[in-house]
Amino acid sequence: MFTFTIGSGSALEVAEFADFDTGQAVYRVTGIGAFTLGWDPDRHPEPDQDPMEEILQVAYGTGPAGFQMDEAPSLFGVTLAGTECFTRAALVAGGLRLRPYRLIISALVRAPKGTARRTSAIVSTLARHWLAQPWVPELRRAHEHHCAPHSLHRYGGLIAQHEDRMRRLREDHAYYIQRADRATAILQAGPVPAPTDAPPHPFAPADTPAAETAGR
Repeated sequence: MFTFTIGSGSALEVAEFADFDTGQAVYRVTGIGAFTLGWDPDRHPEPDQDPMEEILQVAYGTGPAGFQMDEAPSLFGVTLAGTECFTRAALVAGGLRLRPYRLIISALVRAPKGTARRTSAIVSTLARHWLAQPWVPELRRAHEHHCAPHSLHRYGGLIAQHEDRMRRLREDHAYYIQRADRATAILQAGPVPAPTDAPPHPFAPADTPAAETAGR
């Protein structure tokens, strides 16, 4: 449990949790709701990637990511919905500008600017605290382990698509080589002489004896 303040506002009390099953951190802010922090599940960082290039994600609530999550935070009477991604570089530089949604009936609508600014300030504070914890590298590995089945399915499908394309390319390549070889053989055989009994060439000079123009 820890507290923090945003601007001149009152102190906010926060309970911190780490879910090593999914590789996410959950921050429950008293009187507001829960913010789930982690990495973008659709973009996995490379082992040698600069940490500043990481794509982070905040989910407004707890449980499976969606538009209506449990413990969704409410700010200025606006209940936040869904998830947002942001770069670690923007967070560190202090330029995080989130644009959260609210759910009205069944439609997603952007939250008012004041709510967005307050959300950005809270998420910035929580995310900085989260990334400073010594257990974050293990949490990232837990995130990668959680996403591995989906990644395997996705990349397996992409591999199959590329293998099919490569098979078709090899077939086309073999066909083109065959046609090129035939064209080469035709050229090497030389021009085709006209038989002596063939009609004259259509563009033979008028004064050329018939015997010389026959078949041309």
